[in-house]
Amino acid sequence: MKIECPSCHLTGTVNEVELPPCGRRMTCPRCKHDFHVEKPAAPPAGARLMSTCPACQYSTFTDEMFAVCPKCGTTAEQHQALARKQQEREQDRRNQEALQRSYRNPDLVVAPPRDLQQPDETPRTAKPIEITAWICLAAGGALFIYAVAGIVTYYSRDWQAILSEPVLEPFSKLYVFAHLGLIPWLVLLFSLYLSAAAFQFGKLRDGSLQRLTEAAWIGIAVAATHQSVAFYDWVTISSSKPGFSYSAIGLFNALLLLALLAAPCAALLLILRSDRITREFS
Repeated sequence: MKIECPSCHLTGTVNEVELPPCGRRMTCPRCKHDFHVEKPAAPPAGARLMSTCPACQYSTFTDEMFAVCPKCGTTAEQHQALARKQQEREQDRRNQEALQRSYRNPDLVVAPPRDLQQPDETPRTAKPIEITAWICLAAGGALFIYAVAGIVTYYSRDWQAILSEPVLEPFSKLYVFAHLGLIPWLVLLFSLYLSAAAFQFGKLRDGSLQRLTEAAWIGIAVAATHQSVAFYDWVTISSSKPGFSYSAIGLFNALLLLALLAAPCAALLLILRSDRITREFS
């Protein structure tokens, strides 16, 4: 049984079987205070005795039997009542599952008790999809700023007059737009499409994987258009008919820059075709 010093409240245990009927005088080993320990009353007839508490696993490791756990206060009857309630809940759950699997009228199926229902789990976006979506959103934002800056630069000055000044025949507005205004507008539209596709991709929307794949191919097409215009300018800037070596150098530079500009889009296509991405949309 559990005892406590009334002076310093030091606790300890003694075997109540060894206590005499009149009790025993004890001395606290800490404060040396003397106090009397009375033997607990015998449990009523028919009361269940136990040597180990089934709730907290308390045990005296002796022949001492107790009806009330001196550590947590649990009685054998209380523990049996809790065990019966637990068994009843488990049986109700099994009966409910068996009823739902049967061919009875589904209108007669009663919803399980609230404490037996599993909490709803909110689906979380897979980490590779979340990282890919954020990278594409960041790239779309950077391209949007670049495109807006290019459009502002294009419309802020009269490029037709500036480019036509050193030449005899002035350039047309279509030529000026194709060389200075077309690429910023294409990049602007591409950035908006990429950002929208990446946002839907991060939310696991239907068709978002296809939209982001299309955005990657559009990015490669924009890069190819950009380098085609650059190669055309490289050839036409020559004062005379360009030779083979001159054109070869321009073509090599255009292909090299095209590979560098299209590399992120190609990497995105490889990521979107990986198993870690496709299985989330299957």
